[in-house]
Amino acid sequence: MSTIQTNAIVDAAGGNTATVNGISPLANTSRNGRNIIINGDMRIAQRGTSFTSPASGQVTCDRWVSGIHTGTGDGNVTQETDAPTAAQSGTVFTHSLKLQVTTANTSIQATDRKYFIYKLEGQDVAPAGSGQAGTRYMTLSFWHKHTKTGIHSVAINNAARNRSYPMEYTQTTTNTWEKAELTFPVDTTGTWPTTNAAGMWIFFGAAYGSNYAATGNQWGAGQKYGTANQVNNYDSTSNSMQFTGVQLELGSVATEFEHRSYAEELAACQRYCQLLTAAAGSASSTSAVEFGIGFYPEMRGAPTASATAALIVERHNVTAYTQSSAAVTIVHSTGRGAKFTISNFSGLTAGNGYTYSGYQSGSGHIVLDSEL
Repeated sequence: MSTIQTNAIVDAAGGNTATVNGISPLANTSRNGRNIIINGDMRIAQRGTSFTSPASGQVTCDRWVSGIHTGTGDGNVTQETDAPTAAQSGTVFTHSLKLQVTTANTSIQATDRKYFIYKLEGQDVAPAGSGQAGTRYMTLSFWHKHTKTGIHSVAINNAARNRSYPMEYTQTTTNTWEKAELTFPVDTTGTWPTTNAAGMWIFFGAAYGSNYAATGNQWGAGQKYGTANQVNNYDSTSNSMQFTGVQLELGSVATEFEHRSYAEELAACQRYCQLLTAAAGSASSTSAVEFGIGFYPEMRGAPTASATAALIVERHNVTAYTQSSAAVTIVHSTGRGAKFTISNFSGLTAGNGYTYSGYQSGSGHIVLDSEL
């Protein structure tokens, strides 16, 4: 059994905003359709599918950030194949994002905060007109499956985290997929960037202290993640939280989740993260290889680069050379491409050509990161 919970806002005439074919006239009409969220169905996981005690700021499923900050209590984050069935949701989901508590915290302090974060580029939410006069709405919908029943919270913040709008939803039956539909008015004040920088943050609360709680369903000052009614999802190692089907759209009506092809979703995620697994270059010394790469699709901005483990280069596919320790540097970096140096080799011949290939047995690969 699943339930759908809504906090629908009505217009001045007493009804919901008018729709055409069930879609708000304010609905997002960009190339990617109505849903402004990327990877809302948690299918893409370029960095991995399991994270043990992830550090705060760790991206788990693409675009979804772990925000396990201060206070005792810990948990593991995984991509799961458990999701609402077609009979429950009217559509098909194949994956979800799960937090499993591993260390409990039964006494949340005022400064404690634990949550998932989704950050949106300012230019993607610019059509909402945040910070400008007028009455407009956005609607956030998602499927949730939590062990803890009762009131949970989600909150909208601007990038400066000095404007926030907390909202509540309820898990009515333990460990059961249920749907929340939350409509909120667009903020008419505050600073809301409209560039490729962060423009809006969405916090999905797990547990947090009184410093981060505020009255629900109203805009206010400060960095707030929900209301004081939020249950403590960290009070037992038996607790878990799962999300999928997350959709943010313009207008006051929650429409059916917009499924995009796997290829479209992956390409959208690669704006923020790309796995560089092959390149051809030449040795600049006996210990380093240089090469240049163009990025496709173009990344959000100049990425950083890291190696997951020691890298391997080969000469004529015959002799393989492995780094003594993982190392990669990146220069002349833009969203369109960069020059790379991978060093810590020995025995190379300066001027000779070498190929880098990730995912060989025992080798690492290069991760390009342009996250918000």
